[in-house]
Amino acid sequence: MKIGLYIVLSLFLVIATAIGVYMINPGTYSFEVFGINMPMLPIAIWVALPVALLAIVSILHMIFYSTKNFFSVRKLRGDAKKLEDGIYWSLIQEPSSVNYANDDMKKSASILSEAYITPVSLDNTNISDKLRDTAKAIMAINSGEYVDLKNQKFAKHLTDNNKLKLKNDFNRLDKEPEFAIKVIDFKDKYNDAIIEEALDKIVENEDFYKLKKYAKDLGKERFFKLLNRVENGEDIGFSVDMLKSFVAEYDLDCKDYYKVAKVALKVFEPDENLNLFKELVENNEDAMPSYLYLLFKYEMLDKVKEKLEESSEDEYKALRAFYALKKSKYNYKIDEVITADNLCKWV
Repeated sequence: MKIGLYIVLSLFLVIATAIGVYMINPGTYSFEVFGINMPMLPIAIWVALPVALLAIVSILHMIFYSTKNFFSVRKLRGDAKKLEDGIYWSLIQEPSSVNYANDDMKKSASILSEAYITPVSLDNTNISDKLRDTAKAIMAINSGEYVDLKNQKFAKHLTDNNKLKLKNDFNRLDKEPEFAIKVIDFKDKYNDAIIEEALDKIVENEDFYKLKKYAKDLGKERFFKLLNRVENGEDIGFSVDMLKSFVAEYDLDCKDYYKVAKVALKVFEPDENLNLFKELVENNEDAMPSYLYLLFKYEMLDKVKEKLEESSEDEYKALRAFYALKKSKYNYKIDEVITADNLCKWV
């Protein structure tokens, strides 16, 4: 019963009691309590007073427990809101410590500050709008879709290394190849793993003209992936000048130059190749075995002899051996004898 209604009914009871008694006995009465003479009052009042006192005490009792219940319910509602917050933080994989007022709630819900929640369905219609919208975006990200986080309220709470944020960036790289260039242009805004993936993407999709400014960032291994595309016949702007600009950014060894020579053979004219490797040899002696390899490919044995005589007897032993075979009229092709391993074994 509501306390207001109870007060009204109690007041009616007191009045009804007084009226009822007065109708039975309208006389007055006085008595003594601890030597004190009470005033002469109608009997109806003396009977109604205890009823009124009982009503007042019961009302105070109800007020006390109603107040206590009010604050208890308020705490529960506060804990319910905190629970929603705890679920929210766990959904976005940024678990945060939440202090619950209810001990039972604290014991069970505190795990949310140490765990991630991964939504798998939104069939339940009782989910709050806040959690539903968040879970919907997370499910889309986890399924491989790119979600524009600018339109998501939880985006401002995500740290740079947040797994959802990283997953979403990876999804965008898959959906929007042009995003890879943006990542590299603004590297300070992105995680290292995203930058590495972006570099892989541009090597797969862009040509030498666009990649020239990123040559140093690409690194040697990705440079050779680009050369593989050239070797497979892709027209991606490969030229001697472009090759020199890329090679200048890397510390190539003997085997690396051999890989370059194999690709250059397929693409450039003999004079272009020889002039290119002459220049490379001037900058790095490790390019000499590949230069000699090209001379053999073009059957320029006199030039091979000249270069071998200029070097120490302990250098280029595999090539010296092959030169001896060629002079002995054995009709071996250099690729049947020379590999990257033996070409660079003694340099």
